[in-house]
Amino acid sequence: MTPLTRSAYLPAVLSTAPDQGTILLYALSTLAQTCAALAAFVGAVGLFRLQLLRDQRKEAERELRVRSEGLVNRDVLRIPMDEILEGIESAERRGSEHPNLLGAKEARGRWERFVPRLTASRRALVVFELWNLGVIAVSLSGFNYISPWAGASQVIFWALWAIALVTAFITVGCVIVWTQGVEK
Repeated sequence: MTPLTRSAYLPAVLSTAPDQGTILLYALSTLAQTCAALAAFVGAVGLFRLQLLRDQRKEAERELRVRSEGLVNRDVLRIPMDEILEGIESAERRGSEHPNLLGAKEARGRWERFVPRLTASRRALVVFELWNLGVIAVSLSGFNYISPWAGASQVIFWALWAIALVTAFITVGCVIVWTQGVEK
């Protein structure tokens, strides 16, 4: 048996520390891939949430229409919502004691509360997707500027940290917006 010499423990190629350009290339590539995955997954969750809210709003509208029976002189399932809302307001102004008025007012409140929830969810999804697509675009176009950006390593270091933190903040914000009112 031959004794192992010192060279047997050394790698075939001596490792060297990667240069700043290579590190930046990996960071930009990882950032683009991560944001693409977030945009796809969380975007799908956001779209699902919007669809769920729209379906719930349709149910609330149907309930409002049914509870408004007798407050308008036409078929509540076929007339525009404006006429139903006007019928409820008219009955309130007249001081009507129609048995459906209280239920219709409560149903109107539930139906109206969907508008701000839909608006907030839509806005959160748009901000989320625009941010992620912007980060992807900057990351991919940054491949053209590896050399100059590698020279500004401290600036790039803090910029990457800021982008990562803002991405996490926007993602958490979207999850909060999309899960509000889920219990109801």
